[in-house]
Amino acid sequence: MASDPTPLSPAEQPTPAAPVLLDPAVKRSWLRATRVSIALTVVFCLALTGLRWMDAKRQARAVGATVVNLVDAAQGVTSVTLPAVGAAVEPHVAVQAVAFCAANAAQGTDAANAAEGAAAAASASCETLFAREEAQACSPGFSLATLCTAVPSLSRPEDTVRVSYSLGAMWVTAAEQSLACLLMMVGVLWAFARVRTSRAPTASAAQSAAPSEAGGTAKSNERDALTGLLNRVAFETALKRHNEAENLSALEVDGCLLYFDLDRFKLINDTYGHIAGDTVLRTVSQRLRYTLGGGVLIGRLGGDEFAALITDVSSRGNIETICRVLIEQVSKPIPIDDVKEWVGLSIGAHMLKRGTLTVGEMLHRADLAMYEAKRAGRGRLVFYHESMEDAARSRAQIQGELKHAIDAHQFFLVYQPQFDQKDQIRGVEAMVRWRHPVRGLIPTEEFMSVAEQSGLIVPLGKHIIGLVCQDLVNLRKEGLVLPYVSLDVSMRQLGDKALVEDLQETLQRHGLTAADLEFEVTEGTTMVGQVSKENATLRQLQDMRFRIAIDGFGAGQSSLARLIDLQVDKIKIDPMFVRAIGEPGFNPALLELMIGLAQRLEVKIVAQGVTKLEQVSWLKQAGCPMMQGDFFAQPMTHVQLLTWLREQAGDRGYLGGVWAPTRSFEESDVIQA
Repeated sequence: MASDPTPLSPAEQPTPAAPVLLDPAVKRSWLRATRVSIALTVVFCLALTGLRWMDAKRQARAVGATVVNLVDAAQGVTSVTLPAVGAAVEPHVAVQAVAFCAANAAQGTDAANAAEGAAAAASASCETLFAREEAQACSPGFSLATLCTAVPSLSRPEDTVRVSYSLGAMWVTAAEQSLACLLMMVGVLWAFARVRTSRAPTASAAQSAAPSEAGGTAKSNERDALTGLLNRVAFETALKRHNEAENLSALEVDGCLLYFDLDRFKLINDTYGHIAGDTVLRTVSQRLRYTLGGGVLIGRLGGDEFAALITDVSSRGNIETICRVLIEQVSKPIPIDDVKEWVGLSIGAHMLKRGTLTVGEMLHRADLAMYEAKRAGRGRLVFYHESMEDAARSRAQIQGELKHAIDAHQFFLVYQPQFDQKDQIRGVEAMVRWRHPVRGLIPTEEFMSVAEQSGLIVPLGKHIIGLVCQDLVNLRKEGLVLPYVSLDVSMRQLGDKALVEDLQETLQRHGLTAADLEFEVTEGTTMVGQVSKENATLRQLQDMRFRIAIDGFGAGQSSLARLIDLQVDKIKIDPMFVRAIGEPGFNPALLELMIGLAQRLEVKIVAQGVTKLEQVSWLKQAGCPMMQGDFFAQPMTHVQLLTWLREQAGDRGYLGGVWAPTRSFEESDVIQA
């Protein structure tokens, strides 16, 4: 039987929200949370706005740095740089105006006059290089509409490039961020209220958090863990999307793929360890992002190789300008422990046209161009050309035949004497040549680089040392005295643990001593660091009384402290300094400095590449004790060397003297001739 419910007393009425709203402790907690949320929101919004402003300033300074390079390259002739400046600045829509400001002509006046005419002088000394319609000139001072920043010239720091950068887009973004911050604050307060009314989180809240976490994991999987750039898979995916997108451009190209490789990275990594190597990679990635800007796709492909896709620049001239700035920025010193090291940047570029190639083909072409940049001397930009495909196939063929050539004794040696100031022979330098049975004489620069990269330089170097020792023994059997033979040794050989043991065995087999050989190492090899295994091997060779010479001195990155620490026996001046003697604009300061340095360090010095009597005269007057070059004698086979030495000794009727395992190849040359 139904009955009316018993009325509840006021104390028993269900009022779930009343305790939360009326409890003084809850009130204080709520107010405290509100104040903290508002304060954090304001700070967060201000921080985001500040970051946006700093990003705008970085973008403006990056544009200014590009223009500075153009003005410096034109040696301050701004009228010549105007078209290039417009092409470089046009893609940056936020840039309103760019002006080149020379040094204030009024700075020599008294203080009162300078103060009165400061504005007029500053205006009169600035020349507009680029300006959009209704753009205001860049004037220092605070402004909410535009940002005015000045970048000093590299050649004349008193000259500046002023960039007027619009802040309109920044304030729109800041407003959007502020709205997002406000919504976030409301959300936080709402969540706090929910927590106060219900101590346990609901199942739906846990489920709603799951997609966010999954999304974060997916995003992190696209990034390189060390540098934060796109990893190889993500970069290739983005490159594929660009390649497959509908092409509405009538231009021949619609983008450029850049392939970067760091120069000297392996030396730093081997010398200072992988932690230092990671520091270098992170620093380089930051410099790439800063210089290229936020609109460029950048990825780390692995090791010290990077790539970038530029879609809004289609001119080779613009790419050259960008890469010139990139090389300059990346090559700046990097602090490692208590020293400052540096890496270079070799860049290969391939201009793209969507839909014509696969992703693999595009990367392959950019990689080929990068290899040519390294082969041409590193630290430069090279654009892809079809001829590089033939060169790549030639390198692959050389690598495939190199091992057989060593086993078949297809290599022989030529020798070039070294003379003192009295024109007396002090020694000879041995240089390797490859006589291919089908292709003929292969240029040394072609097969030596392949041998170095493939690791075959180790067995080839061992074979060359054996040939040198055999030739020296047979020379002395003929009664001709030669103090020593000098030959190159590569970094790969110095890194080989068996080098010292093989040397000892070869010398013992031929009855020679360490004093009979001199090893030449490139300048960069001797400067890679105090703890490198290559320098440890050099010191071991010195302890065994082998002579050590630095080849190509002056052309690489020198370190006086390392030169003193290594205590070399000889330095060989790079031929480019000798070729300059007597030429227009010749400045003797560097040559005199190197000769004086050798005298103070009490080491021998050899001038390489001497071809003219004028060079000989200048070097003798400057005090250079030894010379080498075609002026005295061209590189000779061992048959020619023996005959030449006999002639130098006065025996002009000598016709014999053929020796060494490579005799058959040289005899075949004579027959063919």
